[in-house]
Amino acid sequence: MTGEHRALIDRIRSSAGVVRRAVEAAPPGRLGMAPRAGEWSALETLTHLRDVVVHVYGLRIRRLLYEDAPVFADFDEEGYRRASLARGEGIGDLLDTIVAEHEQLARLLQALPDGDWARPGRHPSL
Repeated sequence: MTGEHRALIDRIRSSAGVVRRAVEAAPPGRLGMAPRAGEWSALETLTHLRDVVVHVYGLRIRRLLYEDAPVFADFDEEGYRRASLARGEGIGDLLDTIVAEHEQLARLLQALPDGDWARPGRHPSL
């Protein structure tokens, strides 16, 4: 494994820890409150982060591992966030999913041969 690939995997793992520590350090009653009008609360931000980590990065990385030149679907971040918030998921569950998905992605990438890091995929409009 190249040093660059190892550094990326280490960053994936450490970023999950950063999120966990930030959430655990925040006053629990404040996590659902937006800091200012028009801004997202920590709960909304965690919901969005979980959706992106699982449904965008996680899905796309897995497709790159198992498909040849996949075309990635658009991600309706507002629709996902709205639907996730309506389900009333708790901070602990969101955090556990974010951390677990980071770890799973790190494990998948750690086993990836260096040559496969260049597998192509594309977004239909980007």
